[in-house]
Amino acid sequence: MQDNLILKAPKTFAISKPAALLLLISALLIGILVIATIKNRDRSQKLMELSFMREGKTMIHAFEAGTRTSMMFRKSAGHNPLEDLAIEVLKDQGIAFIRIIDEDNAVVVSQGNISQAILKNYSDLKNIGNNPVFSISWPDNIFEISQKFNPITTSLHSMSMMESRWEQWNLAFKPKGQMYISVGFYTNEYEKTRQQDMYHTIFMLVMLLLLFFAGLYFHYLYQRMGITHATLLNTQLYTNNVLESIPDSLITLDQDGNIVSCNKNTEELFKRRLKDIIGKKVLDIFPTCPPEILTTQSNVIEKDAEFQVASCEPVPIKMGSAQLKDHQGNRIGRVLVIRDVREIRSMEKQLEHSRRLAALGAMAAGIAHEVRNPLGTLRGLAHFFGSEDGASDACREYSKFMINEVDRLNHLVTELLQFGAPRELNFEKIDIKAMLEKTVTLLEQDFVEKRISLVPKYDEKTDLYGDTDLLIQTLLNLLKNSIQATPPGGEVSLTIKCDKEMCRISVSDTGTGMSEETKSRMFDPFYTTKKSGTGLGLAVSHRIVERHNGYFEINSVVNVGTTITIVLPLEERT
Repeated sequence: MQDNLILKAPKTFAISKPAALLLLISALLIGILVIATIKNRDRSQKLMELSFMREGKTMIHAFEAGTRTSMMFRKSAGHNPLEDLAIEVLKDQGIAFIRIIDEDNAVVVSQGNISQAILKNYSDLKNIGNNPVFSISWPDNIFEISQKFNPITTSLHSMSMMESRWEQWNLAFKPKGQMYISVGFYTNEYEKTRQQDMYHTIFMLVMLLLLFFAGLYFHYLYQRMGITHATLLNTQLYTNNVLESIPDSLITLDQDGNIVSCNKNTEELFKRRLKDIIGKKVLDIFPTCPPEILTTQSNVIEKDAEFQVASCEPVPIKMGSAQLKDHQGNRIGRVLVIRDVREIRSMEKQLEHSRRLAALGAMAAGIAHEVRNPLGTLRGLAHFFGSEDGASDACREYSKFMINEVDRLNHLVTELLQFGAPRELNFEKIDIKAMLEKTVTLLEQDFVEKRISLVPKYDEKTDLYGDTDLLIQTLLNLLKNSIQATPPGGEVSLTIKCDKEMCRISVSDTGTGMSEETKSRMFDPFYTTKKSGTGLGLAVSHRIVERHNGYFEINSVVNVGTTITIVLPLEERT
């Protein structure tokens, strides 16, 4: 089961960040190489076209100039001088052909290597405008440029003479209408350069692909080698998470008693930062550590102890110790587990107190039921003897005294019943301010007689759910105690402070205050510091507040005063 809880390393092929980066770089380089190759090829082709266009225009202009020159010096008709010019031009090995046609596609001049693929383009020459056009025949590796053929220009001085000679020339080959000239250039050299670039690109692409697949292979090896490492890391992470989630302090020691590691709860328990704990002797951090915890040879040992941080109260703890061993069984240190048991001790005390109160309440309720009936009989007899005709004054005085004492005992019995067998709570929505005003009204005369000032501090209007009568009874008990403890001229304040969940009702006085012993026993039944007190008022009040899922907060300083706060939930809790 433990193995199932530990995080496993991935068994499937997954891309790690370094490998993914390598693969991404390889893919980017391949993409960049392909894009750069395409762009270089396009740029080279455009440069080739531009170069051949310039060379073609130059060649055509030279051919036109040669034609004009021939017309000036050749007067005989019947011979086509353009053929001679074409033959001379073709002596340049870079020129594939020269061809001139008229508007009916009749050939005027044709010299050189012209394939059928090139001849197909001549049907479109009629659409040529003033700018030259070009085409490329890749099977023949020939770049062809075509434009209108106009050997006669307006810049000639003897325009009429040139036109006359041009007409004589035309008698030899009889062209019809506009003539068009096409010049073809071999692109073999360019094609060789392009092939070399392509071979270089293919070589680089193969190298990048080798790098790409090599990266995949090494990543596979890296991942296979990293499975064990990843499993160890996951196990360590799992262990650390478990240790940090433990609510106890966990400390590991080396053989010399130095602290090697600890969890965060150790910082909270010892009120020290982690860097101030690691490397220190455990006795420097915890001087009251039981010696047997550090010296025992047993595998596991537990001890109760306590330690004190600065000026705080001693903290009860439970310590556990176990030896740490390596894979060969050699002792390498010790692990300490320290648990703060303050809450446990407090709960144990509260449980014991509740058990004692429950037993005392059950006994008190039983006694109260048994005593109440005889008390009623005694009161009736005392009233009978005191009211009988002919009774003396002394008899009436004794009768009145007996009735008062019986009433006092009846009041005590009533309190015993409230403590031992309280009635069911009648929860209702209570206006806290109205409840406090009613309570103050009931004790208004007591404050006047004692000459004590009452300072109400409950401006805010807040509602809570509770039993109005029982809460008023609790407040009456607290206010009566404050009145009795405060000398004339003193002050008693009644305060309300509420938040979203809890309401705090505080009764403060400037009386004599309470000692630590009195504070620890003030809610015990029959414990009182007053001569006429029964010691049940605060015990009953404590039971009422507990049944409302609330609690008391006590702050008292001898000869300064006391503040008792009732903390109650605003909503009813089941």
